[in-house]
Amino acid sequence: MRQGIARKPPTELVAERRGPHVLIRRRDETGQDHGFLSGSPSAPEQLFVLATAESRRHPEFSATVCELLRSLPDVLSGVRSVWLGATGLVPGAAVAMARVLALDVCIPDGEFAAVAGAAMYAGHGMGGTGWKRFRAEGPAGHAGTRFPPPAWEFSMPTEPAMVAGAVVQPIPAGVLVSSSEAGKDGFAFGVAVDQRFPKLVVGGTPSPAAVAAVLDRLPSKPFLVVPAAAETASHLWQVELAMLRSRDVMFGTEAGTDLFRPFPAVLRQPAGGGDQEVLDIAPAPPGWVRDGRHSYRFTDGEAEVLADVVPSGLVLRSSESPQPAEPAPFDPACWTMHLGVRGETVGLPVLVAAERLLDVIGPVQRAVVRVRLAGSLDERAKAVFSRTVIPAGAGQPRGTATATGHGTAPEVDVAERREIEAAEQPVAAPVEMRSSPAISIPVIPAIMTMSSTPVPTVSSSPSRSAEPYVPLDDIEQQPEQAVSGDVESVVPPTSEPLGKAEPAPAGNRVVEQRVAETLSEPGQDTQPSVPPVGVQESTSEAAPLSPLVISDRPSSPAEQSRFTTAAGDAFGEALAMVNSALATWPSMRQENTLGVKADYVAVCLFLGRSEGNMASLNGAVRAGRDGPIDGQVPCVVSGIRRLPIHRRAVLRQGKVDESLEHRSAVGTLLTEPGFLTASMDLDVTLPGADLDVLIWPSSARRTSELLMNHPINEAVFLAGARFKALAVRTMEDRDDDATGGEGAAAPKVAVLYRELAPGESPTTDELDARDLAVLAKLDRVLAARQKGGLRLVEDPDAVARLTTSMIEWSERYAQPGSDFRPTLAAS
Repeated sequence: MRQGIARKPPTELVAERRGPHVLIRRRDETGQDHGFLSGSPSAPEQLFVLATAESRRHPEFSATVCELLRSLPDVLSGVRSVWLGATGLVPGAAVAMARVLALDVCIPDGEFAAVAGAAMYAGHGMGGTGWKRFRAEGPAGHAGTRFPPPAWEFSMPTEPAMVAGAVVQPIPAGVLVSSSEAGKDGFAFGVAVDQRFPKLVVGGTPSPAAVAAVLDRLPSKPFLVVPAAAETASHLWQVELAMLRSRDVMFGTEAGTDLFRPFPAVLRQPAGGGDQEVLDIAPAPPGWVRDGRHSYRFTDGEAEVLADVVPSGLVLRSSESPQPAEPAPFDPACWTMHLGVRGETVGLPVLVAAERLLDVIGPVQRAVVRVRLAGSLDERAKAVFSRTVIPAGAGQPRGTATATGHGTAPEVDVAERREIEAAEQPVAAPVEMRSSPAISIPVIPAIMTMSSTPVPTVSSSPSRSAEPYVPLDDIEQQPEQAVSGDVESVVPPTSEPLGKAEPAPAGNRVVEQRVAETLSEPGQDTQPSVPPVGVQESTSEAAPLSPLVISDRPSSPAEQSRFTTAAGDAFGEALAMVNSALATWPSMRQENTLGVKADYVAVCLFLGRSEGNMASLNGAVRAGRDGPIDGQVPCVVSGIRRLPIHRRAVLRQGKVDESLEHRSAVGTLLTEPGFLTASMDLDVTLPGADLDVLIWPSSARRTSELLMNHPINEAVFLAGARFKALAVRTMEDRDDDATGGEGAAAPKVAVLYRELAPGESPTTDELDARDLAVLAKLDRVLAARQKGGLRLVEDPDAVARLTTSMIEWSERYAQPGSDFRPTLAAS
């Protein structure tokens, strides 16, 4: 039986039910919103009572709390403990309440956080040690730091600690990993608590290695990683974290961006790299309803359109179309709305649904959306799509409108958030979408791109073994599994009637014509076909092979992310080599960022034997195509630029009867559109080679720091390097049985080349002073090499890289005195 003397509560204080909880306030309080209390979680047999600051200042507050609670019918029925959210109470008052109510009474030791969804937290950072439990009889005890106590409450640290250079501190949702301690007013204290599993909030930009070290120190249970900065929400950062832990990583997007609320709420990054997987999604937009685990549904009359949530955003499709396979990862800077599914027809209902969606999501999400046409427009949709062109940028809150050519240019992103070379991309006018009078379709705000032809990748191969899907509801039961045609942009809706759009300026007519041409033949590849590498032209009218010209620039985050996704499991294997190189060579750690690692991985794959190696990448470039792994080419360029310059002679080899290098006359300029490799070791020779090609480099970079323990230390030239033939040397009188040392002998024939400096344009095939100076150096190198005693290297991959002829297309480009340079637009 409850004991104590009943005392009539003062009329100034009132107690009222708020969902499963109770609020005590002054009767005349205004301006305080405690509505969040109704939706806060509760615990069986435990009652939470929140007292406002004004009510706590009443002189009779602590003496009348018990009667205030008793005044509410059945509020104490079945309750075993009362958690009183009131700071400043003395332990004696709590003991007195416990005796009156004959219940345990818990009060905070200091302040507590009462934030919507963040639990009632009274631990570190709040000026105390947690909630204290007081009983009518017996000693006081520690009740934990959170109400209601989640299942993982007592497995979390209660004090800050330093791990791998990062500060780990407890917060309501779990732990915060950052470069310094955060106060109670920081964002981390407002991250919603999940009763099923703790969250690891990543504040600032700690390295994946630091976060992996923290996770290794914490109890082995599923964690939801919550990035609080764009860098830590990027695909590259998540991939490296998953690879370092050799476990899948489950991460949330709730705090990963300050721009918009993403549709994918929780994603899983596989341990081996590869495609991200959607585990949970945000509530359906207004006018849409949730349809299954990962989709929303929109109904307009008899037409139904589904919006499938994918890591990169949404895929809008008709209910008859198959589910999409969208490998693009989550981007914290923007989201993509894909219209239709590749190989399927996009009808007018999909465009209507897209317009309705953009109408209801709000200006912040509209400002960072890209719209990509993935399927083929039917006739009605085509007419609506390409009806009118209006001035670019009208009404756009962020970014600029940019167009890309189908199959030839990289996807375009929001300005100031994507690092692309604006000078190389034509600016297109936005497209205003209109329909027949029966259907009103305002303009759509977006940057619209046409998806390029898919390239088979490791990550998307049907044979790839994938981890089983783990629904969020099943995480508790699996504690050991860490769940861890052409292009036009369009602008936001305006208040102007559709019929009053300004006519297109003259500069936009070309764009409008290109759109019409592309949409008239949906799905066709506009890129000119080219014969295979090494095939001679059958007639004089046949076009020669047109190699791809590669821009010499840093790779963009978008390209790095695409490459990381497309490389799949191969990325993880190469990343281990990159991490080892960064740990060994301090000079390479000056820019130890995720983008740098992606560039280095691209170089490792180029010099390896898996997809994306030299043969496949250079073969594509020479034929005018992008590499076999999406995004690898710009990353290889950027990665090579980061390597140290090699300033001494390098060696390649070949066959006298087959090598174009040997057939080229003195003064000939050879241009290699791809990435050429050569041996820095001059004491080696390859099986079957009877020709030395010695080159004095200008742009070559060493790869020995990046790829250790290779049979040959190699240097790699930047794409588009040009080489001038200086001399042919033949040692006809050499006696191969009497070489100057043990080991294999050098070939009797050698050709000597100098790499031209960037911007250098010889006007004659005669050798100038620079040529003669280099020739003298190469002759000395050749003389030392001709003494014999060479090391025979039989590694097939090295042999393939070092013996491929420099040019394999029409010899018209290797005439003496020519200065051939391909002029195709960069990819």
